[in-house]
Amino acid sequence: MPHIVTLNQETDTPARREYIGSVALTYLYDRSRDSQQAGGRGQDFIAFCGDDERLAFAVCDGVSQSFYGDLAARFLGEKLVRWLAELPFPDDAETFRAALSAQLAAWQPEAEALVAAQPIRPDLPPLLRDALMRKRENGSESMFLAALIDHRAGAFAACWMGDLRLRLFNAKGEELPLPEAHWETRQRWSSRFGAKNGAPQVLLMSLHSVARLTAHSDGFGSRSDMLKRFTLESLNALADELLSLPASDDLSLLDVALNSAPEQRASLETPVPQRMQGEPALCWQPVAGAEWYRVWLEGAGRAFTVDVETSESPTFLLKAPEGVYACRVQALSNHRAPSALSAAVHLEIAPAPEPDITRQAEPTRTKPVAVEKLVTAQASASAIGQPQAISQPKQDAPAVAEPFAWRLVTAIAAAISAGLATVWYFVHMR
Repeated sequence: MPHIVTLNQETDTPARREYIGSVALTYLYDRSRDSQQAGGRGQDFIAFCGDDERLAFAVCDGVSQSFYGDLAARFLGEKLVRWLAELPFPDDAETFRAALSAQLAAWQPEAEALVAAQPIRPDLPPLLRDALMRKRENGSESMFLAALIDHRAGAFAACWMGDLRLRLFNAKGEELPLPEAHWETRQRWSSRFGAKNGAPQVLLMSLHSVARLTAHSDGFGSRSDMLKRFTLESLNALADELLSLPASDDLSLLDVALNSAPEQRASLETPVPQRMQGEPALCWQPVAGAEWYRVWLEGAGRAFTVDVETSESPTFLLKAPEGVYACRVQALSNHRAPSALSAAVHLEIAPAPEPDITRQAEPTRTKPVAVEKLVTAQASASAIGQPQAISQPKQDAPAVAEPFAWRLVTAIAAAISAGLATVWYFVHMR
């Protein structure tokens, strides 16, 4: 099962560059200003998977007007990358389109169930909760752009729905035309309908004369020409500029430079992770030259990664469903080849303990006798001049200790009965 590298939607990832075989991957992920201020997830999503022979990637843009568009973006991005990574390179565009359309339809029921199970925070204002409930009926939606680069075939296959952009550049930095490509904003994938407003767009093309492929969201707007040539520093500066605008949007970029090598070919040293005592966590000594780390995890039917920022004492706390996970750590840098993966360390997420609810047996209560009826009987007896014995309530079963309130009511009833009998005696017997 291939590992899918994903960028966290809950945080911002500055411009980074890493190397997979002979390919240099540059990416950036920034949430909109509103999402950053609210501490919310970004609607965009980036995922990739590759080795020396193939690279699959996806950039998705969740539709904010749908029900949690980030959910559809994440679900679809991972599905597309995993499917492309295992797909034999297609023979022609129509075969590719047919296979993709079948997959987009096949994933729809699973996504619909995911949307139905998505909780809505109980502390939200009632109007907002009602609006989300209505949105849930129409599902979660996302645009996407995904591609498979096959070095053995010397070609790439791309597919998309929506207005994310795919751009190609030659070795001189000149943009190559894509005359048959159409970008339709209305097209997207829906957890309720599958492909929406048309069939997906596809492109099969030789890698000859292609030096770079760039995929990016529409958040770059009119400044997308700045992506023809860039450095990591210029990308971060551009992101800061765009996010300062009043109508800032999520920014996601993935650039693939073919036939590239790191500035320093020597690989980073491999980290040596150790399991921390008492919790599902790892720690390791910092690696010289590392600018961030990646934890590769496999368990509970999943294979995925989590990036960890560098620090004086790098640590990783596993947050995942219950199960046993094999964890390997890798050191990465913008300027050097990544380290090898460490030896596996196994972490376990134990099942959540069941709540200890002890039901206490309720005492058997005597059948209540209404005080009002008892008082009425005694009053009737005094009215006709005949003494009446004070009746006791009949027990249905051996008495068990009565609650205090019931004992109090019974005592009051007995006192009233005795009082009435005494009054009757003095009136009629003297």
